[in-house]
Amino acid sequence: MKKLILAALASMVLCATLSAVPLRVSWADGKVERQKGSAWIAVGIGDQIDSADTVRLAAGSSVEITDGKRKVAMTAPGIYKLDDILKRGAEMARKKIGALDKLGKLVDPKASASTTAVAAVRGSAMEPGQDGVTWMEDELDFDAVMGEGRALVRLGEFAAAAAKFDEAVLASEGEKKAEATYAEAWALAADDRTGQAVKLLRGMASSGAWEGPRVLLLSQLGLETGASAEAESLLSSAINAKLFKGEDLELAKSMLADAKAK
Repeated sequence: MKKLILAALASMVLCATLSAVPLRVSWADGKVERQKGSAWIAVGIGDQIDSADTVRLAAGSSVEITDGKRKVAMTAPGIYKLDDILKRGAEMARKKIGALDKLGKLVDPKASASTTAVAAVRGSAMEPGQDGVTWMEDELDFDAVMGEGRALVRLGEFAAAAAKFDEAVLASEGEKKAEATYAEAWALAADDRTGQAVKLLRGMASSGAWEGPRVLLLSQLGLETGASAEAESLLSSAINAKLFKGEDLELAKSMLADAKAK
C-alpha cells in the first residue's frame, strides 16, 4: 500500500513537472520576486522561470515574461500565478491590438498595431530626399526624426520606430518631448514591450497637451496588466478635470467602466 501511495505521488510530481512551461524574464523594473518555498527571490532580466511559478511585484514595478512565442506583462503591485496570467494572455493580446489602433492615430493617422512587420524600411515609405539616415549636425531635426519614426510605424517596424522616437525624446523639451515620449511608448506597446511603455508613460509630466493621450494609453495598458486601480484613478481625475471631449470622452468613460468592473 505504501509503495502504491509513493508511486502515485511520484506520478503527480512528474505530471506537474511536465506541464510546467519554461519562461524567461524579458523585462523587469523595480522590485520583482519569485516565490520559492516560503521565501521570495529577486527576479531580473534574463532569468529563467516557469509557468508554475508565482511572482510578486512591489508598487511601481513591472515585469514582462515570455515563452519565446507569447509575452505577458504585469504592472500592478500584487501576487500573480503565472499559469493564470498565461491562460488569459491570448484574449488580452486581441483586445490590446484594437485599443492600440485607436490610440496610435496621434502617432500617425495610418498607425496600426496589427501591421505586418517587414525586414527593412522601403525607400517608397520615406519622404522624398530622405535616405533613411538621420544626419547628426549641430542639432537634431525633430520633425525629420519624428517623420522617420512614423514611416517605420506604417511598416510595422515598431522596435525601430521606438528607437527613432527615443532619439527625438533625448534631443527635445516641453511639448515636443511629450509628443515624442507618447509616440515611443505607443511603439513599445505595439512591439509587445508593455512594461517599458508603462514606465515611460508613468514618467511623463502630468500636464500639457499630451496629458489626455498619456492617461488614455497608460490606463489601457494598465487594464491589460492588472493595474485597474491605477487606471480608475487616472481616468476619474481626468474626466472630472474635463480633460476629454467627444470620442476621447466616450473612450475614457468606457475604460473607466471596465476599470471599475475588474
